[in-house]
Amino acid sequence: MPALASSSGSVALSRAATGASLRASAAWMSAGMAVYSACQWGMVAVLARYGTVEMVGSYALGVATSTPILMLAQLNLRAVLTTDTTGAHDFRDYRDLRLAALSLAVLAIAGLAVFTGDAAVILLVGLAQAVEWISDTYQGLLQREERHRLAAGSLILRGVLSLAALTGAVLLTGSLTLGLTAVLAVRLAVLIAYDATFAVPGLISSAPRDFDASLRSQAVLLRTALPLGVVMVLGSFTANVPRYFIANHLGHYELGIFSALASLGTAGSLFVNAFGQAVTPRMARLFAAGNTAGFRKLTAMLLAAGATLGLAAVAVAALAGEPILTLVYGPGYAREAGLLVWIMAACGAGFLASLLGYAITAARQFREQIPLQVAVLAASAFAAWLLLPAWGLKGAAAALAAGSLVQVAGEAIILAKAMPAGRWS
Repeated sequence: MPALASSSGSVALSRAATGASLRASAAWMSAGMAVYSACQWGMVAVLARYGTVEMVGSYALGVATSTPILMLAQLNLRAVLTTDTTGAHDFRDYRDLRLAALSLAVLAIAGLAVFTGDAAVILLVGLAQAVEWISDTYQGLLQREERHRLAAGSLILRGVLSLAALTGAVLLTGSLTLGLTAVLAVRLAVLIAYDATFAVPGLISSAPRDFDASLRSQAVLLRTALPLGVVMVLGSFTANVPRYFIANHLGHYELGIFSALASLGTAGSLFVNAFGQAVTPRMARLFAAGNTAGFRKLTAMLLAAGATLGLAAVAVAALAGEPILTLVYGPGYAREAGLLVWIMAACGAGFLASLLGYAITAARQFREQIPLQVAVLAASAFAAWLLLPAWGLKGAAAALAAGSLVQVAGEAIILAKAMPAGRWS
């Protein structure tokens, strides 16, 4: 008995010693996400300030066109990697599978871009995002090992350098295409010099791999992750459905307005993702160990954080929306302060949906999310079809909120069923 107690104590001490505290992990990821979020928003602000509204619309359309394809290809392997508490697969199998899938996705985006009026923008946005998803694979490894300081460093580098590259190119040339080319170049540099070289020494095995065994491992990973890839692409379509309706019915100018205002919610979304990513490995271990009480506590913490952030976003938009828009984008956007409140309300519902999604992913409920995301997409599309013609851009915001509320309800049902005996106790 004493030996058993000593062993249990050493395991607890080892875990405490090898991982940063949850608060420190969340702090590091929040810091990284804060900088990255500010820089992502800054890129839109640069286009709005020094480009044109149509340029913002073209960029938004490039993101909306390429993102669903890349979402399917990236397979959300990060979630599978970070919840792989037993190390069942070699990290290199995760990386190689994602590289292969993203290569096919880029080819598909190139083929699609040929039939659009913004072919160069769509292709460059797709390439830059693909590089981001390769970096995301290394981020997943750092997240699983709870090395959040290094993961935050990657976010900060990618954010700051991308913003600097876009700003410099747009100011010097006035060209969105050259600006996106510069963004692609700096993201490649960070991937090679930092993510794949500096941040992960000692974490990736250098042992020779059996080629056939590696392929079998990747096939198993593909079967495991494919449902999450489908979930991600459905989620991407849901997020972009209002933009498709705006582009089709209202045009690039209105799409630019909506996208600029919606980008202000990016800060909250990235804080949400930072907190969710910091907590997921711990939640996965608790769920796998059958620690229902600990899992419930972290889930409640996630939801409380999401609700608080959402209410704060709505309050700030209602009280200071006009001066914020004037400062950030110029007086031409200030008249849309009312729309900003609607968008922040939709973002608040999205925060809850995203954080509850981290909980069901930590419980490894992958396939169960597919029918839910189909329902969410249908709800968002129906709301956009019904409301946008009458309400304009406010209808687009309402469509986003409708999808998120359906998602929250469905995720709560999935999580309740996943708990032991279908109960929270």
